[in-house]
Amino acid sequence: MTVTPKPRGRHHHGDLRRALLDAVAEIVLEQGPEAVTLRECARRAGVSHSAAAPHFGDKRGLLTAFAVEKSDRLARSMEEAVAALPAGADARARLAATGRGYLAFARANPAHFRLMFRTDLIDTANPAWRAAASGAWAPLATAMAAVAPGAEGRALRARLALAWAAVHGFCTLRLEVPGAELWAGEERAAEVAEDMIALLVEACAAP
Repeated sequence: MTVTPKPRGRHHHGDLRRALLDAVAEIVLEQGPEAVTLRECARRAGVSHSAAAPHFGDKRGLLTAFAVEKSDRLARSMEEAVAALPAGADARARLAATGRGYLAFARANPAHFRLMFRTDLIDTANPAWRAAASGAWAPLATAMAAVAPGAEGRALRARLALAWAAVHGFCTLRLEVPGAELWAGEERAAEVAEDMIALLVEACAAP
């Protein structure tokens, strides 16, 4: 009897879910999120497509799980930036730190950063994704409430929109137009980012 050998990969008897998500990360870095397929992730993990399908169902389920994981890591990046501040740091410093944490995550995970916001590829009705998205928003919301304690409703929403749009937009533009003169070179980019965050904090703290 002829025995068909199993595909070789990283899974063996380990965590198949982890192996599949690691395969997503590889493909996103190499070719972009559109190139991700459950079949290719299964091949890289060393299992059959039928073995991988029960974990995520389909490509959308796989990318949604990946986005959930990255949203959690984005939140941790902001929280860690705040935690690294000196004891007694004021509200403005904490708000600035959330921006630096956001920038640090995008710089360290450029391809993954793009995928997290591709709502055409992920299931935004998924409860886990909704919880992770809310969690990623929490560090900014907490810091903003401390910077502008009197801001409510429309005034608070405007400040949150300004902070998120500016920092996220900066990250996105640096990814899409890396050679722009405005942030040419790491040193200048760091200066622009820091000055932008300082201006944002001042604007958000204004009455």
